[in-house]
Amino acid sequence: MKKLSIICLITLFLLSSIVILSSCTQTVTLYFASLENDQAYLAKETREVKEQGENIYKAIIEELINGPSSEELYPTIPSDSVINSVKLSDGLAIVDFDLRIITNYEDIPHSSTTETLAIYSIVNTLTEFEEIEMVKITIESKDSGEINGIHIEDFWGHIGIYENFYRNTEIIKNNG
Repeated sequence: MKKLSIICLITLFLLSSIVILSSCTQTVTLYFASLENDQAYLAKETREVKEQGENIYKAIIEELINGPSSEELYPTIPSDSVINSVKLSDGLAIVDFDLRIITNYEDIPHSSTTETLAIYSIVNTLTEFEEIEMVKITIESKDSGEINGIHIEDFWGHIGIYENFYRNTEIIKNNG
């Protein structure tokens, strides 16, 4: 009987530990589009995201894809975009997307302005983390060439993704 009680207590402890650990969240800063006086900026929005170890970066980009909570802000990434992976190495986060991020023109019209907002919403969101200094964006693990006849190196047609991107504070509303 004593062994059964100990086993029950251990099981109860393990189950409660799992519940507690799975409910841990982290407050993160995301960047979405903001329009003011005919000027486009990125603006901060904080959100609680479930901690998922190294997958926290992927979860955060998925939150960007989900769009802003505030009605005053606008999405920067098409809602059907799929993130394949986010890998971190020596201060560089490599964010790999499915081809849909550059082929969906309906959610977010492609222009030099929306392209800049999209790229730097990703970059500025990830560089909020001390361990990330720069970001590389790839499409289907490539940063140049073609996929299914679509040139990918110029993202939405204006900014080359063959280079690494650094945080851009000038595009943030109030230079936050």
